[in-house]
Amino acid sequence: MNTQLVDSIVQMVENLPPEERDLVKHKLLSIAPQPEQTENPSNELTLDERRAFLRKPLAERRSILSQQAEEMLTHYQSSNEWRELMAGDIIDD
Repeated sequence: MNTQLVDSIVQMVENLPPEERDLVKHKLLSIAPQPEQTENPSNELTLDERRAFLRKPLAERRSILSQQAEEMLTHYQSSNEWRELMAGDIIDD
């Protein structure tokens, strides 16, 4: 990989306003392969990340939520684990 190019991209990102920097970080994390999370399964956003999301235009927020809904649809259609949990009795004897 061209380290000079990477250095120039890192410098450009560092010069962005904080909200845009968070957006770039979020975009990069969403396309980068993620190792399985074993220590902290929670994917909760920080308060700053939540505020940055709320500052986005409504159309962009809807687009992000729509994309997340599509990802969850694919997840639930391909996974039977949740169906197995729903199949049992509510009260165990």
